[in-house]
Amino acid sequence: MDEEKKPSPHELEMLLPTEGAGHSEMKQLYGWTFDEAWEAHEAWEAENGTPFDDRIDDLKAGKITSKKLVRGPFFRWQGAQELVELYEVYRAGNRSAIIDALYVCSLNSLPIPYWCEMAFLSSYRQVTQFRAKSWDDVFGRPHKKGTHLATKRQDREKSLSVYYRIKEIKRADPSIPIDGFLFEKVGKEFGIGGKTLTEEYYYKWKNKLNSK
Repeated sequence: MDEEKKPSPHELEMLLPTEGAGHSEMKQLYGWTFDEAWEAHEAWEAENGTPFDDRIDDLKAGKITSKKLVRGPFFRWQGAQELVELYEVYRAGNRSAIIDALYVCSLNSLPIPYWCEMAFLSSYRQVTQFRAKSWDDVFGRPHKKGTHLATKRQDREKSLSVYYRIKEIKRADPSIPIDGFLFEKVGKEFGIGGKTLTEEYYYKWKNKLNSK
């Protein structure tokens, strides 16, 4: 979703959780622009500053003693944008979007959107009430036959981050051209083999987000 565009009233109704805790916060996240999300994140980072991965390590080691958020405003905003994308995927008939949305919510401490809540309950009941044989029947197969897991994993983990990194660079210095040199530089930052793949990642998300 282009950061300057907002969900339609109907989309927003489905994307928001049911009334209660987190409803107003999610409405704010969906309304933010890229710059507003980044500004909020910088303020949050100045106060908190602990990297997400470090906190996850502490959690695994049993050192986390509070439920303080481990993802700052920018990443939570980014998660909200992913939920918009996943809602479109679900509406197109891909039920694996339900599980993906639950993951995005868990990763970013976001409340579950109404569409995902209803879809999950319906799918769960189909299995527990013996109308479907397996979870794959209601959530879809996790991977198609012949899927190259390493390639798909890198795409999922790095492609959107590449797009936002280039946006960040352009925000800091609008005169920098989006060219092979920039793609090569950002590709190295993320450990991506070659500027061509970095370019593919960038335009994949640019076209997706700007088409809505």
